[in-house]
Amino acid sequence: MSISIYYTARRKAPLRPNEISTVTDIARRYSVDEQIEQLLATGNGLNWESFDFAVNSEPRGFFKSGVVFSGSTKLPDNREDATWLGVQHWCKCLSEIRTALTGCDWDVAVDDHAMHWDTALSAYDPAQ
Repeated sequence: MSISIYYTARRKAPLRPNEISTVTDIARRYSVDEQIEQLLATGNGLNWESFDFAVNSEPRGFFKSGVVFSGSTKLPDNREDATWLGVQHWCKCLSEIRTALTGCDWDVAVDDHAMHWDTALSAYDPAQ
């Protein structure tokens, strides 16, 4: 049975090109693609899945749902601590994205457990 992290951001205005670029840069910095390649080549490491997301900058379809950013990523599960490490990693990534995309209403959850946004830290706190 796999566990995933789900994320959605909604707002009344579509994303601007610079916001899309920022999100793409953040996702690239948090990429686990090298670790995936290492696991495939050596059999060592966590069984990560790449960060999957979609952005919406099209005014035509956007106004029905207001979703400007969304996606889900399966968490690693091949070690006792793998899922916890995955949750922490993707919460850091999503914290940066949330900070970059202002004016959004966010939903971030691991399966049916909502991730707590710590306003003092400007970060998702997976421990709560």
